[in-house]
Amino acid sequence: MIWIHRIILTGILLYVALAVIAFLAQRKLIYFPPNIYHSPPAEMVEVRTESGGLAWYSPASPNRPTVMVFHGNASSIDSNMHIFRDLHAAGYGVWSVGYPGYPGTVGTPKQDSLVAAAVDQYQHLSNMGVESIAFYGTSLGAAVAAQLAARHQPDLLILDAPFSSVLDMARRQMPILPARVLLKDQWRSDKALAKLNVPLIWIHGTADTVIPISQGQTLYDGYTGPKYAHTIEGANHNNTWLNGGGKIALTALGKL
Repeated sequence: MIWIHRIILTGILLYVALAVIAFLAQRKLIYFPPNIYHSPPAEMVEVRTESGGLAWYSPASPNRPTVMVFHGNASSIDSNMHIFRDLHAAGYGVWSVGYPGYPGTVGTPKQDSLVAAAVDQYQHLSNMGVESIAFYGTSLGAAVAAQLAARHQPDLLILDAPFSSVLDMARRQMPILPARVLLKDQWRSDKALAKLNVPLIWIHGTADTVIPISQGQTLYDGYTGPKYAHTIEGANHNNTWLNGGGKIALTALGKL
């Protein structure tokens, strides 16, 4: 009987150790900022807000909205050049949002700091006299865009490969741990969208193995405002724009 007690005690200690490690290292497990900062292309300028926030900006043509672009994890402010080019070609303004702790910035990546940076940059853009603003966010950037939309409603919200929440994702990946208790950054996009009533475009690839399409479907199904779903057959986590997502986004922006 003693050996049974020892096995049980060892199992408990291992479980507690795993929970402690997950709690202490969670932000390193969530955020993966690259190391290199590149200068903006010729058609864009680097903007530093008064609070030290970083953005890349190019103005819109007359009567065209400006699109705030929120990049994904393991990406940076310069990771969506193909998207920028398409938006430029169509006459839309671009404001690429930089995140604290990512290339070109200081700070620590966490939900509070990323949301605060997004709010700061939206206000800076608005103070420049830009009135028509749409949000386009991909992956983690979709979560940042959702949180900003809950505070400042855009004319259009485009979510590419979003998750319902990091809480849901954590439950899928580590079901034995009490994610709700341990997670500091839960990124509840579902709650952020709960009271919104702006046009929502959801784009997701059916072959996405990073954020399962079921996550985007859950978020979309829970949204009660005007919404339009676009699932792209065979597209993975990083190529939806090139496989029809860009055309979908540009068509929606053209109706503003």
